[in-house]
Amino acid sequence: MKKYLLLFSMVFVTSQAAAGEVIYDYSGFANGFYGYSNYSDKYRQKYKHHHTPVSAEIYTSAGYQFDNDNILKLGADFQIAGGKEIEDYNHGTWGENLYASYFSEYGELSVGQIYNAAYQLAVGAPAVGAFRVNNSPITDFIANPNWQRHSRITSYRTLNSTFLNTDADAFKFSYISPEFYHSKIAVSYTPDSYSKAGLINKHSKYDNRSSYSAGLYNDFDLDFVEIETSLGYAYNRKNNQEISAGLSLYRKGWTLGGSYRKSFTTGNDYELNLQSSDFTPYYFDGYRRSQAFNAGISYEIGPLTTGISYFYSMADKTDNKDKILTFANRFAFNKYLALYLTAAYAEYSGNKDYVSGNRGYAFISGIELNF
Repeated sequence: MKKYLLLFSMVFVTSQAAAGEVIYDYSGFANGFYGYSNYSDKYRQKYKHHHTPVSAEIYTSAGYQFDNDNILKLGADFQIAGGKEIEDYNHGTWGENLYASYFSEYGELSVGQIYNAAYQLAVGAPAVGAFRVNNSPITDFIANPNWQRHSRITSYRTLNSTFLNTDADAFKFSYISPEFYHSKIAVSYTPDSYSKAGLINKHSKYDNRSSYSAGLYNDFDLDFVEIETSLGYAYNRKNNQEISAGLSLYRKGWTLGGSYRKSFTTGNDYELNLQSSDFTPYYFDGYRRSQAFNAGISYEIGPLTTGISYFYSMADKTDNKDKILTFANRFAFNKYLALYLTAAYAEYSGNKDYVSGNRGYAFISGIELNF
């Protein structure tokens, strides 16, 4: 990957002779939460009721601005998380993203560890700070047996997002067009779609396959309401195909939004339910034939943002289902410090012969530091 980034940088640097300036930027956040959780009876012996997850992310970039239209940036982002008692989908981890981007009047071209084109342009239910609807952090407090990411086992029996994140931040090439007629289009190519942050199990037969995606974004200001829409498509070779759609409406502090995703296989894709090793449990890849949607509303008034959201996913022709309802509040004391108060209810179900269901609620408080 590093040789691609170096080549990408050298091509654009040597192609520009005009004088410019060196630019750099950095930002990030750190947060910590305490949550009390209650579960179904069979989970009470397995998991603690008290959880204190913490995480931090740092975003850095440096580059060269040749003129007002041409900018080259090299980015390095870092993530770390810990203190998470529940070893499932959001288990404590650390990681990094390295990428390069070139901005011009013809659009943005990026190479590196980035999310695909459809994901970058997607819109849906509003998030209240750390409490997003997709990739829900509620699983740090109420374990979901349908979503598991242990040190050796990856299992997604349902979709965890309405955005197309199967390949997550695997190395890829991506292009986003400039805005025209209130619209943007984007395309991505991923040589190897496996990513530690994605849905693909590294022990599966399709873990080393290419992926292609495309996205469309529109925004309109109708004076009385601002509208955003998105469409996405992904072809993950030998794995599946996916489509997504999203809508968001904004007016005077109110945001109402939702999105939908459908994942399906064809005759050319590998079959589901193949247990090839101890690290691929039965029906570990149910997300490949699944669907999910979310909906939510939020209101921002001064330093307070409050919102309620609902996420639902299900795998086709199974009993695997996920329901997460979240009521989140964020109060910003200033641009550096914010307080969270959140309540959530989750209900997860599956076929009784291979996965245990779970349901419960959580009450969460925490702080976030921004810089």
